[in-house]
Parts: sequence; C-alpha cells; structure tokens
Amino acid sequence: MALRFLFRKGAVEIILYLHEVGRANYYAIQRQGFVGSRQTFSNLLKELEVRGIISRRVVDSRPPRVEYSLTEKGRRVAEILEQLKVALSV
Repeated sequence: MALRFLFRKGAVEIILYLHEVGRANYYAIQRQGFVGSRQTFSNLLKELEVRGIISRRVVDSRPPRVEYSLTEKGRRVAEILEQLKVALSV
C-alpha cells in the first residue's frame, strides 16, 4: 500500500526537508538524523526515487556528488503533508 510507505520512519521528514530546502546532497540529508542506519537511509532514498517522489541527480564534480530534490509528484505530497501539519497543530 502506497500510503503506508509514507509513514515509514524518516520518509515524511525527508520529503518535508527537501520541500523546505529545494535540493540537498546525500550527506546534508543524512546529517538531519531522520533515519538511524546508513543502509536504512540509502534504502529509503531509493524507494522514494522509485516511487517518483524524489529525483536523484549526479553532479559532475571532483569528487562526484549526488543531489536530491522533489519531483512534481513529491511537491504535491509535500504540500498535503504541510496542510496536515498545520491542521494538527491547531
């Protein structure tokens, strides 16, 4: 079920973080501490990408970097999550 995936540890937080900052590299997201282990974090990013919520872009630099940002679908999900956050804080 797609909705259940969103409520895995760290998924909502990563989506909202990328919504706030626009784009970020792997380590900038990891430093936020949304997920405990590096393997779990990597798997979560891959699943978000496979589901079309985030996009991954390799930046041609020395050393190569990877940046993540929300797709259009991801931005729509983030806006809904922001609305829920506001509604629940009242």
